Amino acid sequence: MATTGKIRSNAIGIFISNESANSGTFSGNTYGDNTSENDTWEIVACATSGTFSGSMEVIDATTKDNDGEREILTSSLSWTMTADGLVEYGLSSSVRSAADLFTLWKAKTKVKVAWTTGLDGDLMYWGKAYITSYEETAGLNEVASFSVNFEGDGTIYKTVLDTSKAVFNLNT
Repeated sequence: MATTGKIRSNAIGIFISNESANSGTFSGNTYGDNTSENDTWEIVACATSGTFSGSMEVIDATTKDNDGEREILTSSLSWTMTADGLVEYGLSSSVRSAADLFTLWKAKTKVKVAWTTGLDGDLMYWGKAYITSYEETAGLNEVASFSVNFEGDGTIYKTVLDTSKAVFNLNT
């Protein structure tokens, strides 16, 4: 059942599909359309914050004819997802740990990522991306932390989750 009302930010996370980013085409309104429908989405574990960000490039088309008032033409869209979290070793295989993220980054692996609650009927923004930066920090008398940036490679989709067509592992 879809989440209603204001959504607590703790409910939203970044998920990585276990399916290759080069498989499946998703073009319908409900996740799972035109796919093998066997994706298992694993949450980025121990995240303390996350961000989805989309932007649009513009081309300046200002001329003397419009008396110096700026005029633009739209250009390409780009998007990123970022997560910060705590490093924890020994997590279950049903989530994506900091060590998993490092491995994906080092191998230059394209992944399918999603920004969602993982609950049936809720919205999901998802697409294919590369990890373009990965960082771990371990300050004196602090908990070790990580930061990861996923940069979109192609279209970002907005779909409605149908959890009968995909599994979302929400926690360890």
